[in-house]
Amino acid sequence: MSLVKYEILLNALKYGSITAAAEQMGYTQSGVSHMLNSLEDELGVKLIVRNKKGVSLTSSGEILLPYIKKVVSENEAFLQAVSEVNDVLRGQLTIGSFGTVSSHYLPHLIRDFNKEYPNVSFRIVHGNYGEIEHWIETRQVDCGFVSLPTRDSFTTIPALQDRLVAIVGKDYPHHFPKDRKVSLEEIARQDMVLMEDDSDYDLTLLFKGTPYHWKPKVVVGDNNAALKMVEHDMGVCIFPITYLSDLSEFIEVYEIDTDFTRTVALAYTGLKEASPVMKRFVQFIEERGSMSFAAFNHIKAVNDPD
Repeated sequence: MSLVKYEILLNALKYGSITAAAEQMGYTQSGVSHMLNSLEDELGVKLIVRNKKGVSLTSSGEILLPYIKKVVSENEAFLQAVSEVNDVLRGQLTIGSFGTVSSHYLPHLIRDFNKEYPNVSFRIVHGNYGEIEHWIETRQVDCGFVSLPTRDSFTTIPALQDRLVAIVGKDYPHHFPKDRKVSLEEIARQDMVLMEDDSDYDLTLLFKGTPYHWKPKVVVGDNNAALKMVEHDMGVCIFPITYLSDLSEFIEVYEIDTDFTRTVALAYTGLKEASPVMKRFVQFIEERGSMSFAAFNHIKAVNDPD
């Protein structure tokens, strides 16, 4: 029995249609349909239902799906183990990530990892904290970067530590101190630009234990949209200091008068059934240690470039 047919089934379910699975795997739509029919004939079981909405599992398919996933996963682990025995680590790692990590941490990490293991490729899937946690839990990704604390069921490795800062448009009416340090009380008086779920999560931790709460003015989907809103004086936004290098001349940065530090960690569900690539990637991050972007002298350089 060809494992390709199992992989086609999983991709049809993942992407929601036979056509999308065919495009992702480089087959024709008719070829994929034929292989799925052949798989069902070999097993003597109807696995999926095809309709205008896409592809869904039958009750029999629901029962067999975990076993099919395990067969494909074990085969991938076997092939990677063979490569490792031959002293050539190869395979693909799927990582859940979010904006600042993808922009400022992963490029350096992947570059350095590929210097040692050039036959490993990466697929980066972007989402917010909640989505990434769900992907890790359901094994849709091999691992993911999340802000701590996270789910107790995860194993985590601190990878990045940074501070949160307040950014505001140069013409936004505020009364922040001239020493570039602002209190949570003052921030709470301002209209806020938020970045969907992630902003709420970080702000909840930032304001924890205080009597203050933030006032949402605009909620956007990503970092770039938030920056544009701040540039146009729509309010104050709380940003990780990691992102400072991308700020424009129309934005001012203020240190927040608090000891809160955000810790971003690599999270995964354990290494018992992990591939050799995943195990080596985890070891690589452990050896690398946690990077820190907590140096506030960057703020002065951005605010006062002269």
